[in-house]
Amino acid sequence: MLRKQLELHEGRKNKVYKCTAGKRSIGVGHNIDAKGLPDDIEAFLEDNGYITDEMIDRLLEQDVEDAVSDCERLYPNFASLSEERQNALIDFVFNVGYGTARTFKNTNRAINEERWDDAANGLLASKYARQVGKRARDVAEMLRDG
Repeated sequence: MLRKQLELHEGRKNKVYKCTAGKRSIGVGHNIDAKGLPDDIEAFLEDNGYITDEMIDRLLEQDVEDAVSDCERLYPNFASLSEERQNALIDFVFNVGYGTARTFKNTNRAINEERWDDAANGLLASKYARQVGKRARDVAEMLRDG
């Protein structure tokens, strides 16, 4: 379910594109400017101008692992949360990155205190919500409903 959700929110592209923040991206929201590419994928992309589905899946798997690790750092109670709330937080951190997610101080405090209405409202009142629209509403609803 999580990977389908991320593909719905991010799209799936085998060629380089600019994300809404102007960063070079590929696959399912893989930020090339921030994370780079494994050597073999970078070489294939340079030679062919695109990457394969297997490569997209590999990047996605690593990016999800990174987002989970970041969630575990931001939210000490992450492992005890429902799968739906975990998926909401992974989606959020996957989208904005650890550095930006850290800046959501009041929202993160609400998450860590399991005040779900406050956490959802914090996300919905943010620049993040204005930029990503329905995605933020989906994430907020998942946090609220858990």
